[in-house]
Order: sequence, then C-alpha cells, then structure tokens
Amino acid sequence: MNISIASVALEELCSIVGPDRLETDPAILNGLTRNTLNTSRRIVARIQPTHQDQVQSILKVATQHRLAIYTISTGKNWGYGGAAPVVQNCLLLDLSRLKSIIHFNSELGYVTVEPGVTQQDLYEFLEKNEAAFMVPTTGAGPTASLLGNALERGYGITPHEDHFGAVLGIKALLPDGTLYQSTLKELGGHLSDSVFKWKIGPYLDGLFTQSNLGIVLEATLALARRPEDITQFTAFLDDSNLENAIRSTARIRQTFPGLVGGINIINRRRLLSMMENDWPLDQVLDESELHDLAKKRGLHDWALIGAVYGPPSVTRPTTKWIRRELKSCSKLVISLNRKKLSLARRIINFIPNARLQKMLSTAGHAMDILEGRPNSVALPLAYLKNPVRPTSTLNPDQDDCGLIWFAPLIPIQPQLVRQFCKLATSICIRHQIEPLITLTAISERCFDATLPLLYSKQSASGHRRAELCLHELLVMARSMGLFPYRLDIERLAAFHSEAAPAFDLIRTIKRAMDPNGILSPGRYD
Repeated sequence: MNISIASVALEELCSIVGPDRLETDPAILNGLTRNTLNTSRRIVARIQPTHQDQVQSILKVATQHRLAIYTISTGKNWGYGGAAPVVQNCLLLDLSRLKSIIHFNSELGYVTVEPGVTQQDLYEFLEKNEAAFMVPTTGAGPTASLLGNALERGYGITPHEDHFGAVLGIKALLPDGTLYQSTLKELGGHLSDSVFKWKIGPYLDGLFTQSNLGIVLEATLALARRPEDITQFTAFLDDSNLENAIRSTARIRQTFPGLVGGINIINRRRLLSMMENDWPLDQVLDESELHDLAKKRGLHDWALIGAVYGPPSVTRPTTKWIRRELKSCSKLVISLNRKKLSLARRIINFIPNARLQKMLSTAGHAMDILEGRPNSVALPLAYLKNPVRPTSTLNPDQDDCGLIWFAPLIPIQPQLVRQFCKLATSICIRHQIEPLITLTAISERCFDATLPLLYSKQSASGHRRAELCLHELLVMARSMGLFPYRLDIERLAAFHSEAAPAFDLIRTIKRAMDPNGILSPGRYD
C-alpha cells in the first residue's frame, strides 16, 4: 500500500472516531497482534468505533483507499490467532466498543447484542433484570464475545450448546456499504424474524459465519431458561470401558434431547492439567509420573461429565436413569447439584483436607459453567507449559502462552473414536506434546475432540514441535475422514490450495460481494 495514501486514509479515519479511538503507534500495534500461535502480523492501525454508523463510514474510507480491514469482536480468539489478521498490513477493526444489548425479550427468551457484548456483560444484565436465563458460557472466559463465538460456530455444554444454532437473526454490513437484514424483515415481518431462524427463501445468515462476506453489527440469540434444578453427573472409568462410555453417551443424548447438554469425556492427562501446576516445559509426562500423579489425585483413565436440566420432578428420574446407564462403563458414578455441593462444603469445613477442598472448588467452578455463570476456570490450561504463572487477569495471548487448537469432528462410533484417540496420543507423544483429549458430544451423533497443543515459547524447539504435531494430526484425521470444525489463521492458507467445487463457489461469492478484497482477506476464501 502506498504510504501517502495510507496517511490520507488514516487522517480520514481519525476524523470519524477521534484520535483516542485510532491507534497508530507501531510498538502498541505489535502487542495487539501477539498470540499463542507465535505468529507475527503487521497491522497499519487499530480503529475502535463506538457506534454502528461509524463502521459504515470506516468501510467507505477503506474501500476508497483499497485498505484491507480485519474485523474482530473482542479479539479473545485464544489458540486460533487472537486479534491477528490472516494476512499482513490490515486495518484492525476492533468492535469491542460496540457493547449495546439492544433488545431483550424476557417472555420468549431472546436477546439482541452487538459484537462487544461479553459473557460477563450479558450475565450482569440478566442478574440486574432478575431474568431467569442462562448465558451460553464457554471455556474462553468472561471477557469473550458472545457474537464472536457464535459466528465461529462455537459451542458449550449448557442447553443450546450449538451457539450458532441459537442465532435467530443477523444484521450485517456488506462490502459495498449496504446493510443486510433477513428476507422476513425486508418483507415487513420483523416480529416473525425475531423468533424464526430459517427466514423465507434461501437461508443467507449462514454466509456471515466463518467468513469474510460482511461485518456483523448485531445478532439475536436464543437463551435457555435457567431451570429449577441442574444436576451434574460424573462417571470415572478405566480405559477398557471407553467404548461402553461412548455408547452410553450416545444413548443419553438420544433419550433426553433438551434435558441433557453437551457431555464431556476427558482423558487422565487433561484432568490432571486442571489440578497440577508443575509440568515439564519441554517434554511430556512419562507414564510413571502420570501414574503417580493420577494415583495421588485418585483419578481414573477417563471421566465422563454432563448435566441434567429441569425441575426436580424431571431431573431426579432422569439422573437415576443416567446413573443406571453409566453402570455399564463405571463402578463410580456421582451426581451433584447446587444443594448437595453447598452441603458438602459445609461438612468439609469441619474436616480440613486440602485435596477435598480443591476438588470441591473445582466442582463449584464446573457447576458455575453448567449454570451459565461465566468464569475463567478453563483458561489456566493455556499456561501449562508457560514458566510465567497465571495471575488474576488471564490473557494467554499477552502472557506469551504457547497454544494451538486441534478440534476435529468425529461421529460417535466407539471403534472410530478409539482409533482416533490411540493415533492422536501416539502422534502427540512423538512430538513431546501432551495429548490432552476432551471428547464433547455436541449432538447425539457428533463429538468435537479438542486437543490443546501446548508448548513453551521459551523453548527453542517448542513451537516447531507443535507445528509438526498439528500437521501430522491433520493428515491422520483426513485419512480417517475427519476434519476440524474451525482453523487457526495459519491453517487458513490451506483453503487457497484446495481445488473443489465448494471452494470455487466460496471464491465466486467473495469476488461478487467484495471485488476489491477489502474485508478480512484470507478468511476461508
């Protein structure tokens, strides 16, 4: 980009938002794009509009000067690239100052939010208004954007676990500066639009997820009502019972749709990562260390965790059915709700035991997430291979954590899942990356298997080993007919090398809507 043109463009942008909302200092800009992938990206400036109409003006200036824009909500895209663009020399359009909760329907349970509204913002809003609805929580923590997560097709384990599935409507700014809204709204059906996801005619809202076809300014999200009772169930099992646990997971999800949220099956290393702070930075725990730590913590090879939502008249018999079902794979099945947890805490006050107190604390944090209360319980995982210990303010990007996510989608078929876990574990250990596996049943048919590839940035070989490990995992997964549900900014380059009708269609749509390639170049196009 010509420097004189850039200077003129930045001057015009400054007139739109003011000098306090346009950052051009190279030292500050370099810090903004720091991320856990160890990937360097140069940005020409960061701009933070505070009103939606400012976004239209920004896009107009960028189009006039052929200045590429990369849009973020809050930038808390841990393990996928943070706030860093896919390509160099973009204007970072930071929408975190668009924080309005535009509309809330307390009767039907939906809310319209701007990109900067975080999990914590919505939680505080619901609490202030005494609204008995749950925040769609994720492990990204309280400061993560609700809209950003939904547009990346993220998920959680509370009801409405498919967060894009809960998106009822989208308002977006198209590359030519016009506003997109649904066909129902265009035809005068704004009330219909608020409650029906699929609209009329071809479904278009999906074009704005995992894409660069527009700038989403607001979205309407369906919220799950907070039930009278939430009962968590946990089964501890040996490796030989993994297949039975997978079958039980499918049966539970099939039998109780809407009553049971996402179910996690977590391996022993991943469980230990939530409890132990001292891990070798440059190698994996060997089997003897793993065995000793697991024995100290009383851990089995796997833990299966889920929750039942509803009134006690529903949760009690459902939990009883689930406990009976899980006996096929576990000799130790525990059920716990908030009332039982409070009782256990009162009892433990009279029996000083650090291990039990920590277990109850962990159970409490997990219960918060299941109840739709945001917390940061999952974020310390990113610090596992970082000699800098996490503080009260957790920011894996800024704290130089090394993390790349690998999250393939796997049919809930016992032998296939077993094969995947065996191969993934072998690949990770060969590259000295801890195989921390969680299988999340995001439906009655599909697991999302999440593996955080953690490494130390202080290690000369850490990042290289993580990259090689991820490459081999991707090759292995594709050989099995599997692929991740999303990719980080480095892996997105693979989309450019694929020759297939689907990719040709994506590029054709992109060229038609954004002929100058202004919006987020490189994102899935």
